[in-house]
Amino acid sequence: MKKMKVLLPFAVVGLMLSLGACGGPGGGDSGKSSTSSAQQLPKIKVTTADDKTSLTLIVGETGQVKADQEGVTWASSNTAVATVENGVVTAVAPGSAKITASKDGFRAGDLNVTVNRKPPIATLHMEDADHNAADGFWYNSNRGPELTPVYEKSAASDGTCIGYFGEGDVEVLKFTSSAAIKAELVLTMGHNNSFEPLSEIMDAKLNNVAIDLSAKNYVTDSDGQGGYTFQAISLGELDLVNGENALEFDMKGNAPYLDDLLIYSETAATIAKVDAPAKETIVLTNAEGDFAIETTDTVQITSATTGLSYHSRDEAVAAVDENGLVTGVAVGSTVIEVYKAGMISAKANITVARKATAGEFQVEAETGVATPEEGASVRTSSYSGVTMVEKFAKDTVFTLKFDATVAGKHEITASARGSNVDFAETMTIKVNDADVTVTGTINSANTFVDVVIGEATLKAGENTMVITITAESSPLKLDFFRFTPKA
Repeated sequence: MKKMKVLLPFAVVGLMLSLGACGGPGGGDSGKSSTSSAQQLPKIKVTTADDKTSLTLIVGETGQVKADQEGVTWASSNTAVATVENGVVTAVAPGSAKITASKDGFRAGDLNVTVNRKPPIATLHMEDADHNAADGFWYNSNRGPELTPVYEKSAASDGTCIGYFGEGDVEVLKFTSSAAIKAELVLTMGHNNSFEPLSEIMDAKLNNVAIDLSAKNYVTDSDGQGGYTFQAISLGELDLVNGENALEFDMKGNAPYLDDLLIYSETAATIAKVDAPAKETIVLTNAEGDFAIETTDTVQITSATTGLSYHSRDEAVAAVDENGLVTGVAVGSTVIEVYKAGMISAKANITVARKATAGEFQVEAETGVATPEEGASVRTSSYSGVTMVEKFAKDTVFTLKFDATVAGKHEITASARGSNVDFAETMTIKVNDADVTVTGTINSANTFVDVVIGEATLKAGENTMVITITAESSPLKLDFFRFTPKA
């Protein structure tokens, strides 16, 4: 029994030594040695036939790759994009893939392949389309009247595109094909103001056959400054006829900017643009389109062309009826659009001046004398077309001399604009050395309005009006004073 107790520890130690020597549990050095050996294997070098480290192909093309070792096995990481056999790479579809060469006793090597789609067989500019506006005219200052409303857009492929569509507008791009082929039509466009699906803002037809636009969007991520990049939207695989083809877009609302039409096909064909039909321009036969009238006055727009329609850009300044008769409404300027379907519209520029009523005369403030002279600032008013006084310093004095043809009591009206200005707190007025009780307030910062500020007795012949500024009045702008006889 004592011998057994002595021999057992030695047996255990021997067993542990034996396991360690065989690489059993606890023998970690053996694993490290195997990994180190794998890392020390030589790596296969893969290059193109001309020794480049990457390959770019177009769909359908092939390219040769090679390895610095013989007898390698070739593989592609994405056979939907590119396949490889015996080192020959075939481009299948746009995208990227990795071509790998492997062999026992070596670390695998690889090479990146990029596959691009074939270039279009034709690129047509939508600016060359035949444009028909639903209302017959384009009145944005950036465009027209022209065959198409070309808009400068730096993000478009050539810096221009068509924009500002509205409901009912139609664009028809015509082109010829030298063969009846199946082609993919891709339209390059940028957003306008709507985030709706394409099918909700426009219809499309090719040769009078509707194109399915469902589930097609055109909005891209914002650039952070309110702009959106142009993008290519596929209209699908469509059948072109041998001869003339017509691609038509009918707008149902605010539509995107249209840039280019790209035509892709596996079949060779010659595509050529068909010019939009020439359109006659409407010609106005009186005053060359420039008219100056007074409020309540009228002027007739005339043209040798019949069946015209008319539209005022600002009916608050000038209105126009269905016969082209323009009536001055208020001081200012606007444009009357003269249009007819199938023709290039014309413009009549209208300037409306203030009309004096019977027994009324006007005294422009700048005709008086300001003391001190630096107390007032005078400039041209965009509202009345005459100069106005726009800044007053305290103690500024205006002396206005004018002739009256009608003696007696007159109402004094000031044409002015300002924010919360009380005339009684701003000025005193004397007419022919008689004090005028000043009344009235104004709170119209952006538009000139007429304010009755008092009454005065005038004499036939020369009269004198003295205005003294009693408080700083820079918020007040004065255009003119009007004297109207009291009944």
